[in-house]
Amino acid sequence: MPEKKIPEVDYKHCMACRVCIIACPFSCLDAVKTDNPGKKGFPELVKAESCTGCGICAQACPVEVIRMVS
Repeated sequence: MPEKKIPEVDYKHCMACRVCIIACPFSCLDAVKTDNPGKKGFPELVKAESCTGCGICAQACPVEVIRMVS
């Protein structure tokens, strides 16, 4: 059986557009608050136990900054 993978976000290049959060069919991602009130929160895996490693979040990312890692 293959090892389960989870999303890893490159926050340096993430636009915080939240497309990955919306795309996740299991609501595993949520926005993390930032210190900058004018900026949206970045995505973070908040329900690792519910993540199936499907990669839909990575596929949905318009700037391709999410990769699935073991």
